[in-house]
Amino acid sequence: MKRIYLAFVFCIVSLLTAVAQEEDMVFPAGLRFLDYNNKLPDNLLHTKSVVFVDVPVKSGTSLRGDWKALAKAGHQVFKEAGIDAVAYYNLGDVEAGRDASIKLAEELKGRQIENIILLSQVPLKIAGKHTERFAILITEFNEENSFISHGQTAYKEVAKDTEKLFKQFDKDIRKSGMSSQNHLIADQPEFFTGAGNIIKGRRAQGFAQDLKLDKLAVPQFEEATIPQNRPGGNANKNLEKEIEKNNKLVKRNNLTLKEILNDYPYEFSLVDPSKAEDQIRQEGYQFILMRLHTTGENIKEMLGYELNPAETDYVTMQQNGGNIKMRHIPAKAPVYKYYIKHIYTGDVYLGNPWDADETWEEALANYIHNMKKDLNIGK
Repeated sequence: MKRIYLAFVFCIVSLLTAVAQEEDMVFPAGLRFLDYNNKLPDNLLHTKSVVFVDVPVKSGTSLRGDWKALAKAGHQVFKEAGIDAVAYYNLGDVEAGRDASIKLAEELKGRQIENIILLSQVPLKIAGKHTERFAILITEFNEENSFISHGQTAYKEVAKDTEKLFKQFDKDIRKSGMSSQNHLIADQPEFFTGAGNIIKGRRAQGFAQDLKLDKLAVPQFEEATIPQNRPGGNANKNLEKEIEKNNKLVKRNNLTLKEILNDYPYEFSLVDPSKAEDQIRQEGYQFILMRLHTTGENIKEMLGYELNPAETDYVTMQQNGGNIKMRHIPAKAPVYKYYIKHIYTGDVYLGNPWDADETWEEALANYIHNMKKDLNIGK
């Protein structure tokens, strides 16, 4: 009997641990390092908020799910609660790259955004079974291009479907006792595809001749850390294991990054990705390698390409040894695109032809090969 009881207790503890881990998994990695107190921000109903929507890629495709449908459902709930959600973005566009994040953060500050709402749909595999969870996270906007700082307090609610999620959220709003002072809330959500054109200087579909004179700064992939004020216990141990696993991948990526860059024809150095560009310039670098990761369509908008609504896919020129392959990638599929920026002027060098690809490794290799061809540099 004692053994049965202990086995039962072990199963309950394991289940609770699994649920805790499962609820953490409904948010992107950086957002798991927040202090969840399940308390709604005091100013939520009398200030402006922005909503980032996170949905999975459609099964069997490389295309995003319908994030706007989830946003529309959420907006009606937020409106009834008295939340003035003034803008909706796909999270993939928000996290597209450093230049995009900096510009978007400035725009949000200009619109006097106080809080960030993350509306999330995530597929999970629990005990070998495929399922999904829906979640709402609300926390303050830190007015920086990271949008949210590790360790800051946040509200979260998780459920198996949107009906249960929104019903519980409505209860939490009512229990808070807050009354809305937002009286001009839009009936429909306002969608944005990202930060718009992110180029501050000149735009060139080629390469800078001065690259042979100046060492290129290449931001490394960044390892994750647990903030000092994160609560301890089993949850922290689970996160430590997850971070350790993540950082092993980061180290492998940095080795691969350096290996691919060995084909870069000029001098370069890997730099700390957390450093501001002004600091990187003070250390003697004039150029920095930049990367965007979102749909090809949105990357083209961010980098000032002429968009043709009739194009359903884009042709990527890919080098394969001495051969050139043309690949057709859907315009709405997530891809990686590299470019080089002159730090002081903001001038960008995009390369030619279009070389975005489905993995960062292929995209970087394409960019370097096209550079060597454009500048007539042999191996």
